Amino acid sequence: MYSKVSFATFDPLVRDVPQFCDLCIASAPVFAYEFATSDENDETRFLKGFCCAPCAPDLVKKLADIESRAWAEEEAALEASELVTP
Repeated sequence: MYSKVSFATFDPLVRDVPQFCDLCIASAPVFAYEFATSDENDETRFLKGFCCAPCAPDLVKKLADIESRAWAEEEAALEASELVTP
């Protein structure tokens, strides 16, 4: 399993861009983003859109939260296996 977030700038004159951030629907977007996650079956889901500068760190925090949950699950599994092994 993996997750990743990517940001890019864009030229609004070359591409259709929404008037407002896809996440907060309040500010003008300044980044194009792609958030990708895979599951245990290696199926990847992509969330693509445009976000404003204040919402970009929220996507990074979401990525960090996903990773910390995965670490906690791995730690719990490791501790459980240590309890079983004499």
